[in-house]
Amino acid sequence: MIQNYPKNIAAFSIIEAVVSMAITAIIMGFLFVIFSIVTGRMLDFKNQNQLVNDLNRLTYSLNKDIFEKEKMTVLENEIYFKGYTGERVSYQFADDYILRNSETFIDTFRIKLNKMIVDTVKSKSEQFVFQKINLNIKSNEKELDLRFYKRIYPNELLEKIKK
Repeated sequence: MIQNYPKNIAAFSIIEAVVSMAITAIIMGFLFVIFSIVTGRMLDFKNQNQLVNDLNRLTYSLNKDIFEKEKMTVLENEIYFKGYTGERVSYQFADDYILRNSETFIDTFRIKLNKMIVDTVKSKSEQFVFQKINLNIKSNEKELDLRFYKRIYPNELLEKIKK
């Protein structure tokens, strides 16, 4: 009698619906675990890439400031550069970061500085004098030495002798 009833609609039984929901839940669980693993790896990659990016930006900025600015002054945990037109750039070294402050913007490098050594050295021919900055930093659990040289011109040496 039911089979001949004209308004009969084909449907799933409750057991078929429960089984399909269980299979869907298992697949969603696997997808969530895979998504969590991939997201974690992407965050690790981003953090590692951020350190490399900060290191590249720091070396580029310091080299640019050393060669484009007229005068460099080094204090305990700071380096100041004075340009030919009077602009100033400073680098402040903290335990966990390095801060570059110029007139237009402030840049933060998430690099741990272990120690900074400033020295005056001469070339092999002893014709030229350089101010050497040695930054010992920790990046990706490795210690690196970054060395930068700023040439000191004879007029600057004569000014120091007069003082």
